[in-house]
Amino acid sequence: SKQWYQRRVRGRFAKFGGDVIVTDRTGETLEISREQTSGKDVLLRDLTSCTVHIPGVLGTLHCTNCVRCAFTVGPITGSLFLEGCSESEFRVTCQQARIHTTHNATFHIHVTSKAIIEDCTGLRFGERGRDGGYEGYGEDLERSGLGKVNNWSEVDDFNWLSKEPSPNWTTL
Repeated sequence: SKQWYQRRVRGRFAKFGGDVIVTDRTGETLEISREQTSGKDVLLRDLTSCTVHIPGVLGTLHCTNCVRCAFTVGPITGSLFLEGCSESEFRVTCQQARIHTTHNATFHIHVTSKAIIEDCTGLRFGERGRDGGYEGYGEDLERSGLGKVNNWSEVDDFNWLSKEPSPNWTTL
């Protein structure tokens, strides 16, 4: 059941330590510096109505239970993992995007593999602009090595096996 799945997810992420952890924030603007996140694993959990800026090149990014937030994040050389997020906007560049139990969210994305969604509804995908949403994004993209391939409009929905387009996501 969905309730069991959400409990299982919370338990799994509760064990993730990460190099940089930000939790339990409401209505804040969070600026996390390049020096703090360079090549690191970042965990953002239980954020509500926050604006998050993370320039630089990250290793991985985990976002869990983030609601009504706006994220502008530098290139992620590994994976973006989202669980239980809703009504949020993400400007992200990553090697892989895994999006679970996320609803009514917008992605301006640059992804080198296909984005994967599961148990999601109301997702919108558009291409991340060349300026990336912050000063220095072009240099970060070059440094990350992720700039050549962008499959922003290719999304695999694990809950939709039909050849017809998934009703769970659209392109902008």
